[in-house]
Amino acid sequence: MTAQTVEIKALDSTTIDQAYKGSYYTIVGAGGELSEWIDGYEKLMVEQGIGKSAQWFQATGADVNDYFLRSGLYPRPEDLFQSDIVFLMFSLDSIGAGGKLAMFRIRMQDRWFDDIIDNMKMRAR
Repeated sequence: MTAQTVEIKALDSTTIDQAYKGSYYTIVGAGGELSEWIDGYEKLMVEQGIGKSAQWFQATGADVNDYFLRSGLYPRPEDLFQSDIVFLMFSLDSIGAGGKLAMFRIRMQDRWFDDIIDNMKMRAR
């Protein structure tokens, strides 16, 4: 399946909670054609024996900032994201490779979405 046939669902400040609760795999700063990112990632994940995600999600920095601000905490200004930065994510439920995906994430320097939010909460004032 190529990115052309994979649906990219937009998350907003309301639905982004599913990404937090599900600890979605998150690429921060995806730019240009998202289908190229998906094709590239899926190719690498298949080569690593991880598999492909059935569905991808995207959100903006503004969505993530809004989601965090609903916690009632005051973020450090440097922890807020540029409003137009793109977050490209997928659910861990669609990938059954556990440890392989964790090692892949480290090599790719990506993050789990809940870690992004939890780190913001730990540094909040």
